[in-house]
Amino acid sequence: MNILRHFAKKILAFKTDLFRRLEKPMYKKMGEFKVIDKLVNDFYEIMSTDPVAEDCFATHSGKDIRESAEKLKYFLSGWTGGPQMYLEKYGHPRLRGRHFPFKIGAKEGDQWLYCMRKALLKSPIDPGVQEELLRAFEGITKLVQNQD
Repeated sequence: MNILRHFAKKILAFKTDLFRRLEKPMYKKMGEFKVIDKLVNDFYEIMSTDPVAEDCFATHSGKDIRESAEKLKYFLSGWTGGPQMYLEKYGHPRLRGRHFPFKIGAKEGDQWLYCMRKALLKSPIDPGVQEELLRAFEGITKLVQNQD
């Protein structure tokens, strides 16, 4: 499992750096913050209403989902090469550490990806860009897993 986390970290760092160096950053290809805002709102709507995502949604139990949504929006902005909103408000994302208090295994990761895939399909983001994002998100879900 440690080797998977190692490679997931490397993939995350590579994707983040790649998104920032592209001639047209992923942030611009996605449609900037307006699209990120709607994407994340749709994502959490799906997660909170689709029974397929019940285990993933349960990891948010007792938390204000609006705060989680804001953090994801801010993270995606900077991660895709846009304004570093998360960094400015909360500091370094430290994804693995910030998710450690929550039970996250492969099932929760798969459900998270399911919700994001559905939200992306509702978005105006080009299908090729959606696939590129999903591949990167797969690495992130592996990185934050803390359960076998």
